[in-house]
Amino acid sequence: MPATNQSVFQLWSLASSGLGTTISGNGNSGAWSAANPSAESAIDFRWTDDIALFVFVTSITTTPTLKVQIDAFDDLGNLFPALAATANIVAAGAAAPVYIGRHGGGTTSFVVLPAWGRVSWTCSGGICNGVEIALWAR
Repeated sequence: MPATNQSVFQLWSLASSGLGTTISGNGNSGAWSAANPSAESAIDFRWTDDIALFVFVTSITTTPTLKVQIDAFDDLGNLFPALAATANIVAAGAAAPVYIGRHGGGTTSFVVLPAWGRVSWTCSGGICNGVEIALWAR
């Protein structure tokens, strides 16, 4: 939960997650925990109106394709993949940010966010080094 009157806050970051910043396969920020839905490893969207997904890659090996997306869980833990996703990332640098939520980034990205979600990624054909994936909200 954000601090009182905090207008922007970070929901999740790959760099601070303990998962590392080298991506060579598929992964995600965490799954739904049916055993304890109030303290699960999924990302808490309950206090957000809008979400921005930022991805930066320092370097790549061979020719990978990296795609990062925002997924959602319903109240029973059913996965709803790709509420929003980056374009395929094939070179080092910053990817175009992705925005979703009540205000959206355009008419196709207006989304009523559920209580829980996650960040997931697919990477094939190579290795992406120095990856930072950050999910910000307000």
